[in-house]
Amino acid sequence: MIGLLIAALASNCLAVPVDLRTDLLKSVCRDELKAGGLTDLFARNVAHRLHSISVEDIQKYFSASVGEENNIPTVNKDLGSEERVLPHAPHTEYDDGFTTDALKYLDLILRNMDKAHYSITNFSVLEKIAHVLHMNEMWSRAHSHYQALLLRPPTPEMCLCATNTDLNGINQELNILALKIKYPGITSGEYEKLKEMGKQGYELDGYELDAPQPPAGYDVDYSYGKLDAPQPPPGYDIDYTYGKMDNPSASFQEKLMEFDFTGKESEVVERVSKDLVDGDHGMAKHLDSEEGWAYWKEKMTGMKEIGNYELAVFMYCKLNQ
Repeated sequence: MIGLLIAALASNCLAVPVDLRTDLLKSVCRDELKAGGLTDLFARNVAHRLHSISVEDIQKYFSASVGEENNIPTVNKDLGSEERVLPHAPHTEYDDGFTTDALKYLDLILRNMDKAHYSITNFSVLEKIAHVLHMNEMWSRAHSHYQALLLRPPTPEMCLCATNTDLNGINQELNILALKIKYPGITSGEYEKLKEMGKQGYELDGYELDAPQPPAGYDVDYSYGKLDAPQPPPGYDIDYTYGKMDNPSASFQEKLMEFDFTGKESEVVERVSKDLVDGDHGMAKHLDSEEGWAYWKEKMTGMKEIGNYELAVFMYCKLNQ
């Protein structure tokens, strides 16, 4: 019955105004996903794990038969493009001349290390290496859940809701993540001030010793809000996982879900900087010490496993329904 209702609403079969139909769909799907064991952070968790996935990664961890037309959205690693979110995960072209995954991942980063607009604006080479390994760790964990889902699949109704990325918010989460990656500090509430600092000589992509020192507090990450505990070493408030351990505010999430990301990028950036403010200033200090790594490691290993399960549900429904 629920499946028929979802299908009817989604296909415009019912004589219901568009806004009301969308609200009904969101409500029905929210309940359906919750009944299937998924969380209110489903869209954010899935978006984080999708944001750098490639055809080769999907083939390795989820389905070997996946090709270029895969319907798995991801963030565009080409930061020079205005196409922030790609509808299909692209090829990464790992070098098969290497037999180990470690060297394939290392090669991917090092052969792009001179490109100014590749991957993540504010990350050093070391941080990009840590990032690609971290993403593979999560995909590997999601793979185990995916294998279990092959034996005990989600319901068709759950899959309808999990794969509708416009309805469930995954597209919105991918768009805001793409902009935070490309424009550190865009949602800080002080984006114009940060840009002006750059013009005055501040090194905003990792402060240099001989550069003017930033104002106190510019030590935030690519995600939502602040953490109360554990306290990081000075300058390492960089929740690398896109998503603080505390939940985003309900008011911010409501604004994000309703935000229109269409239009010229310069106009979208201006609107986001004014209308989607969560206090995220971007990373102030690069990973450059054992103490800093200990904090990053704690944050990575402290991520909840439910996020990997939620990715597995999304991937199963996209690839098998």
